[in-house]
Amino acid sequence: MGPNAPLAGGVRYRSFVRPRFEPLLPDEPIGVVALSGPVEPGPLEAGLEVLRGWGQPLVLAPNLDRRSGYLAGGDDARIDGLEWVLERGARTLIAARGGYGVTRLLHRLPWDRLVDAGTSFVGYSDLTALMNALVTRGGGVQFHGPMVAAGLVNGRNSRQLRALLDGRLVGKALFRFPQSSVVRAGRARGPALGGNLALITALLGTPFEPSFDGSVLFLEEVGEPLYRLDRMLTQLASAGTFQRVKALIGGSLRGCRPADDRSERWCDLLRELAPPAAVIAVNLPFGHSARNLGFPIGSQVEVDTNSGLVTWSG
Repeated sequence: MGPNAPLAGGVRYRSFVRPRFEPLLPDEPIGVVALSGPVEPGPLEAGLEVLRGWGQPLVLAPNLDRRSGYLAGGDDARIDGLEWVLERGARTLIAARGGYGVTRLLHRLPWDRLVDAGTSFVGYSDLTALMNALVTRGGGVQFHGPMVAAGLVNGRNSRQLRALLDGRLVGKALFRFPQSSVVRAGRARGPALGGNLALITALLGTPFEPSFDGSVLFLEEVGEPLYRLDRMLTQLASAGTFQRVKALIGGSLRGCRPADDRSERWCDLLRELAPPAAVIAVNLPFGHSARNLGFPIGSQVEVDTNSGLVTWSG
């Protein structure tokens, strides 16, 4: 029985299949999709201008200008937009923005098609749910990083993302961090998984819940009070999510309040809930902040607190 085989009640095995990575080729099209919230024209156009500078053909989903309340069009429109882009040969798909809406679509996504095509999504926030589920199902490497209308205009963000997609960062440093970011020292290696804390929590008990066993788990959040961070981390720990995690890597906590207690309390929670041997580092530049450096979800990464590096080990 394969890793995608359904169990009783529709739940699937949550085994991890190491994904393949295929660099973005010259002249290969890049798709831009809107699976979550509605996209503002100004930020979208600014991000598209960055992509045009890469010299790749762009395939734009027809629903990029749609708005249905807090969604970029209804569920049908967002699914149709994704399929329209896939039909035109785009294998690398960058989300226009996050917000909410991806979890509504998970049961309707063309999973076999995405896996067979080696589709790589780029995004963060709401895209966390899709990217982790796709890696777990045997899909290609996914990329946590800036989106077209959310962070791509930052030069450092866009340069790192382009280098990731081209394969130029395989075997090289993704993040450098000071000793002040080290909560628990050590060295760990495993597949990079994770992203937004609320979205990881939202997958618990669903057929799309990944297994984080043996992983280097990245977590970030935005605008949540500390007691909610506590509640979500506690829920994940109670569900056994952290039981075999090799490392916990904390990113941006922008807007999480009260700000005065945020850093200390976050570190205390990670120490309390992580396995005793897990390496822990915090304050890395990914997530809902101006600096949102990309990393490959599903690929092996190595964390070394002595050298202060997170490396894409391939």
